[in-house]
Amino acid sequence: KLHTMQRALLVKLGRGGEALDSAWVEFKTSPGEFSYEELFRYVPKTERGAWHEKAMEAAGQGDLDSLIPLWLSAKELGRLVERLDRASDAELEGLSHYVTEPAAVRLAKTHPGVAARVFRALCMRIVDAGKSKYYNAALSNLEMAKKCYQRAGLDAQWEALVAGIRREHHRKTGFMPGVERIVRGAGQSKDPSFLDRARDRWANRTKA
Repeated sequence: KLHTMQRALLVKLGRGGEALDSAWVEFKTSPGEFSYEELFRYVPKTERGAWHEKAMEAAGQGDLDSLIPLWLSAKELGRLVERLDRASDAELEGLSHYVTEPAAVRLAKTHPGVAARVFRALCMRIVDAGKSKYYNAALSNLEMAKKCYQRAGLDAQWEALVAGIRREHHRKTGFMPGVERIVRGAGQSKDPSFLDRARDRWANRTKA
């Protein structure tokens, strides 16, 4: 927090311009939600509109893992959609679900085509890594991807995704039945889990 303390001291000394310059350098180096908030501590209220545009332009070349939270909080959905649309599937899959899931949910109604790709990435990130204990989450994301693809009129892309999953992951018996239910339009299975069934059996024994 040294830089933050230095800026606070500069403001107390009447050197707010230097504090603003320092925060601007930091934002350009690491554009993100927190550096944006720090920058605007020192921006005069009458100049905030111009500084916002300046900051958004400067942030454009940053990493998606920082830009997604920034653009969501700043309500810069146009910039977010354009950047996500340019991202490769591999780039999207490499991002944490903590970063991408809020974006997918936010864009599902207004920009379903882009949201579909993000939901797809959320699903494939789990499946490609073979994280079987998270298959339910992967299936939920796959179901959302289907809805978004269909809402955007991108049925061919949905069919290509399903074909790829069948080809690459047909041996994942804990995942594929759920995929086929989603393809049929039946949604995820509502069957109780193994743990729930075990709890029910134990409860019945204790009652006896």
